[in-house]
Amino acid sequence: MPTTLTPMVIALGFALAAPGRARDAAPPRLAVTPGGRQDLGMVGPLETRILEYTFGNRSRRPISLRVLDLSPGVTVAGPALRAPIPARGAAALTLRVDPAGWVGPQTRNVRLGTDDPGQGAYYLPIRMTVRPDLTVDGPRRNFGDVAVYESPMETYTFMRETGKPLTVRVVTPLPGYLECEVQSSGPRATAAFTLRPGRIPPGMELGLECVRVETNAPLQPRFDLYLEWRVHHPIEAIPSRVVFRDPGPDTLDLRLRARNGVPFRILEAALDGAGFQLGRPSPAAAAEQVLAIRRSAPGGARAILVLRCSGEAEPLRVPVASLP
Repeated sequence: MPTTLTPMVIALGFALAAPGRARDAAPPRLAVTPGGRQDLGMVGPLETRILEYTFGNRSRRPISLRVLDLSPGVTVAGPALRAPIPARGAAALTLRVDPAGWVGPQTRNVRLGTDDPGQGAYYLPIRMTVRPDLTVDGPRRNFGDVAVYESPMETYTFMRETGKPLTVRVVTPLPGYLECEVQSSGPRATAAFTLRPGRIPPGMELGLECVRVETNAPLQPRFDLYLEWRVHHPIEAIPSRVVFRDPGPDTLDLRLRARNGVPFRILEAALDGAGFQLGRPSPAAAAEQVLAIRRSAPGGARAILVLRCSGEAEPLRVPVASLP
């Protein structure tokens, strides 16, 4: 029930009359306690809240209250509505707020009238913030700095405050290097993601995955989860991709650096693809090696440089491309 209240109306807890009759309205005969807007703070999705109001009749004759309008989820009852409030007397009114079906900041109101034509409407404004039924323990995870042979796991935990059964499913197609296992048990579910660095395409050293999951919670039907990763190799290629451009030089240097600083040798260097030629690797061991790559054909070309180095069981693969 949208209602526009002036600061004075909110402070007193009542309005004298509709704007067109404000000048003709008599002084208020009822004193409302508590007055003004009531802040219920944070409320659970099924947490019904009850407020007790007292209407004091300040006049010398009885007055009756009636409900003119209610916001969604609000009910009122009590002696103040069942019988006239006697002169100089008081009567209680109970206001009940049910937040079911709502989430986030909410405002509610009750508009009450009387049997006195000279009186305006009395308002009981309320505000609150309804907690979401379904929450996740953070939308972002970071696998950290991962070695090729590792398989780190990050888990998201979902929980429904209402206790209703929860269903979660991943709807984003996952890349081949990312796996997910979802398990549900009553109002709780987990989504465990495992990174397989060995399946990451050559040249990719870091990434940010955005994974959408859908749920059966009506007010929280989907979540976007974010996973950061960074993969390191014992021998780092600088740059991680060798790209020739036009115009540009026909020879580029690829630097190879041992992360642990231990000298190594390039035992074998081969290109899987045409359009490029390799310089001769240095036979000497060093913590950093330089390998020259030359493009031998005009136009576009792509290849994978496969490097086998001393002390490493797995080869290092570096994409090479010539872009027109």
